[in-house]
Amino acid sequence: MQKDYIKFFKKASILTVPVLGFVLLYMYLDPFKVIKHYNSYFRSGYPTYVCMNKDFVSTQTFINNYETYKYDAFILGNSRSMFYQVGTWKKYIHSDNCFHFDASGETLIGINRKIKFLDKTKVKLSNVIIILDSPLLGSIQESQLHLFSSHPALSDNNWFAFELKYFKAFMSPDFLAAYIDFKISNQVKPYMVDNCLLDDKPFDYLLKYNEVQFNLYENLIKSNNYYTEKRMKPFYSRPAVQRYSHEVIKETQLQMLQEIADILKKNNTNYRIIVNPLYDQIKLNQTDKAILDSMFGQKNVFDFSGINSITKDYHNYYENSHYRPRIADSIMGVIYK
Repeated sequence: MQKDYIKFFKKASILTVPVLGFVLLYMYLDPFKVIKHYNSYFRSGYPTYVCMNKDFVSTQTFINNYETYKYDAFILGNSRSMFYQVGTWKKYIHSDNCFHFDASGETLIGINRKIKFLDKTKVKLSNVIIILDSPLLGSIQESQLHLFSSHPALSDNNWFAFELKYFKAFMSPDFLAAYIDFKISNQVKPYMVDNCLLDDKPFDYLLKYNEVQFNLYENLIKSNNYYTEKRMKPFYSRPAVQRYSHEVIKETQLQMLQEIADILKKNNTNYRIIVNPLYDQIKLNQTDKAILDSMFGQKNVFDFSGINSITKDYHNYYENSHYRPRIADSIMGVIYK
């Protein structure tokens, strides 16, 4: 019997030691930056290389810096909201205490959680912009993918379950092979980018506002070197007739939107709701638009979706998903007129 126990523990140790080694390696490298403390999660002027969870980055950056800057003005939305630059916004709201509380692939439940988190922690909500579109309004389930999981401070996620997602992602053969290749060669190779394993896009970053800026792209556009044949491929042709999105605001969405509206009104917030001018030119469903008007006040809801002067011109976009800061600037000029 004793010999059987010894054999069992020997076999178990053979399996356990390599796993423990990978755990220690993962914790030491912290490739997704979700374990250690960082004063800044981004290095301005450089790529992230390893794609990070912007929901986590935004939330943790807020937690790290709130006592310093006492934020009272917030921009919420998906990655398209990044380009509503504080440098323009503060001219309209006369405040410099601004923060981008955005997340890649943001959902309605994500915005709902962030607004409730700010309200619960007694943060002053003087000014708020919520930037949304039909896909965001329709998303009420948290993604199980590690890059889109909510920060534990916002959700019911416990830290262990949250971290476990990232360790599993680290141990993915495709990612692990690409990451080791990158660490050895110090190069982001085409297959890494094409398979969304690593990211080689450099950007500028303003820590105080949690603001990402693609100044390199803007400089290329100014010098007529941006819209190359390769970059033009995503700009597909669109039908000339106006199309509308499906109705997405159902019972659960109504409840989440009402909670957001109640908090904004309770705080006497100066808020605006913006519907994105997407390149696909699909207009927001008119029933959904009427619900937003009724809930937030028609004077506070601005719909830039569909066929219009913005969406007609591909020069207003970096690709077929993100419009440029100059468009966000013009939109802010309209909503604060």
